[in-house]
Amino acid sequence: MQSSPGTFAPRRSGADIPSITPVFPLLLLETMRDMDRPDEVLEGEDLAISMPRRLGLSDVIFTQIHRFREEVKRKRLQTPATVEDLIRLVIRRPDAEEIFEEAGRRVARRAWDARSPGYRRTLGMMPQRLRSRSARAAARRLFRQIGGGVKVEIAGRPLSLRVHDSVMVSADPGGAACHFYRGAFAETVTRYVGKPHDAPHVKCTATGGALCEWQSAPVAEA
Repeated sequence: MQSSPGTFAPRRSGADIPSITPVFPLLLLETMRDMDRPDEVLEGEDLAISMPRRLGLSDVIFTQIHRFREEVKRKRLQTPATVEDLIRLVIRRPDAEEIFEEAGRRVARRAWDARSPGYRRTLGMMPQRLRSRSARAAARRLFRQIGGGVKVEIAGRPLSLRVHDSVMVSADPGGAACHFYRGAFAETVTRYVGKPHDAPHVKCTATGGALCEWQSAPVAEA
């Protein structure tokens, strides 16, 4: 039975085992909500009248955000089917790539903020070689949590992320959801290395590649 638009009813199957951190769907929904908020609200303005309802501001999204916050508190893993339904909801939007990339950055920042202040201070005093090694280990840990049991490889020189059979690909063959990995990988490297990085998508299954690959690259200063 398929879920109707705007709902998140998961499909059941024997292979649909909970394996994805609830942090991912929570931050994806919060990102969509934040991007749908108006940039400016005039005093006394009634948004219910002056602005058409956007999906991110709907009661459906509010309810799901509350639900996933509880799932995060309980550390309850989510099934791939549940996450795929959410991804398919987002990719219908014209700003889907922006939402996925920002959600990826938020996931990476959350993981970074979870590290102790002492660890972060110590990392800041390390040489770049050791900081890059720490970035590699952090990225591997993060994407294994998110990936739902898929194969994740982190290579060096340049620091690269390779993902096989991602839940993003199965839910979005067009490739928009892959921007989540770009944002999360770039932000992870930025935090651990201490310099701004991007992560261009150099290989993609959506364009016929055998896997998806992102390579970290320093952002040139203006």
